[in-house]
Amino acid sequence: MSKLNLGCGYRKDQTCINIDNRMAVKPDVVADINDGLPFLAGSVDEVRAIDFLEHIPLGKTVPAVEEIYRVLKKNGVFYHMTPSTDGRGAFQDPTHVSFWNINSWLYYTNDTYRNLYGVKAKFKIVSLGDVTTDKSLRIIHTKGLMKKA
Repeated sequence: MSKLNLGCGYRKDQTCINIDNRMAVKPDVVADINDGLPFLAGSVDEVRAIDFLEHIPLGKTVPAVEEIYRVLKKNGVFYHMTPSTDGRGAFQDPTHVSFWNINSWLYYTNDTYRNLYGVKAKFKIVSLGDVTTDKSLRIIHTKGLMKKA
């Protein structure tokens, strides 16, 4: 079973291939999703993107999600957790360059929205919701579990 941990930073997961674009964090694979992942289409069982997608520049978010979709096997699992615009976490970190919430996922799961912009990635929602991850700082994350349709 192959599992990818995108943007691992210093949070490596021993059950995954840890990927980051920074050699300094010593990932298993150095790669930038904007340049493509070094895996064959349909070859990965699971992709994890924890506090990762908000670092993808606006204008490159659709291609990044489509790259995740490309490497996943049919019914492959995509688990993501991203600071939601419904809390402060999305905006407080100056390294965040794209912004997400529950509605963002309509463009990857709902055919009407997908077809509007020609989005190729098509996921089925297993679970999607907001969770407060730091009450004192009012940080909310959008957490999703999806399968490649």
